[in-house]
Amino acid sequence: MIYPTIDKDNYPLGFLFKKGLAQPDIFKGKNGKTTYTTHARQMALFQKEALVQEGDTGNKWRLSSDEGKHLLGTDLAPFPLGFFNAALHADLTGRIRQCAKREDITIEKIDMEVTNFYYMTGSFVKADAEGHAQAPLIEISITADTSGEKINNIIRKALNASPFIYGYKNELHSRFSLFINGTQKSISNLPTCPIDAAEDPYMIYQKTPAPVEDVEFMNNIIHKTGDVLEGKITKAPSGTTTKIIRNIYGESHSGGNDSTVIADTVLGLPGMTRFEIGSDEGGSLGPSGLSHLCAGISFCFLTQLHRFIEHQKFSIEGLRLTQTTDFEISEINGEQIGKMSAVDTHLYMNGTASEEEYERLLELSARSCYLHATLATPLEPRVEIQLNGKPTI
Repeated sequence: MIYPTIDKDNYPLGFLFKKGLAQPDIFKGKNGKTTYTTHARQMALFQKEALVQEGDTGNKWRLSSDEGKHLLGTDLAPFPLGFFNAALHADLTGRIRQCAKREDITIEKIDMEVTNFYYMTGSFVKADAEGHAQAPLIEISITADTSGEKINNIIRKALNASPFIYGYKNELHSRFSLFINGTQKSISNLPTCPIDAAEDPYMIYQKTPAPVEDVEFMNNIIHKTGDVLEGKITKAPSGTTTKIIRNIYGESHSGGNDSTVIADTVLGLPGMTRFEIGSDEGGSLGPSGLSHLCAGISFCFLTQLHRFIEHQKFSIEGLRLTQTTDFEISEINGEQIGKMSAVDTHLYMNGTASEEEYERLLELSARSCYLHATLATPLEPRVEIQLNGKPTI
């Protein structure tokens, strides 16, 4: 099967392709509940495309991903875990701004560094690869004319209000459904989605989405900076007897009254490329952090599917999926509480492999996906806070 490349139409790597009627309330810092829907597909090599809709009536964004040359990708767009890192920057920064505004505290600047820690055990060749996640490190530096006590309180409230942080702290086991050559098949080795049917992205999108022409959005939602980490790229091994470590680093610098957040992310390996991923929390210039969260999960899962098909030599192609994730913000004792649901993944594939091989591929990929592991493992983020260059007390 010949797949198109993510840049075949010379469109931006990230863009708005349908203007929504109204953004979800939680997008604007209000209480409410909404469902984000992601349609994603495999494209050339490790390239992938995700179409994310922010709620039933929200904007629709097209986002592109790729893998670096250590996986023999083309390195044209950000790697999947970079989206997850950028999503945390955006969602938490937006919650901090909203909490500060409610407390009538003026923040001049928010500097944030996020480090995600992952590792892989086992082998793709032996079919026992397993992804693991550890608690992230979140370093927040605030510039403001206020006390450390008040800043600590604002960040505490922001962490509680963030659906993303809820996903870290709670055990969310993803659910799945499987469609083979257009027919849904029962699965016995994974949790199943409560809804029996979903829409096949190939049936929904008969033509490639194009950027809207009459609505303004960020020029560089996805931007390859051209900066790379020092050192020579080494091809990623297909397996290990110990651990394959993958640490993701990201930083963002934004004003307290801004709505946008731009995170600079990189995989911590020699020769890796830095990418900037932009978000808009509360506005419409870019995707919300939760959109990048959803895209990152779909991208990471598609990468694992691709790698197992390659190493296990399954006769399977045409990978695409539909994912839905519920997000909610409620209020308890005057404070906002954010929540997210387990991710429902409806996977569509074509080919001549046996039904047992399709189901086996689904199981192997779910087990090796770093981001499914992140959501399934309760993790307490480590948070370090500074105010005007000094640690808060």
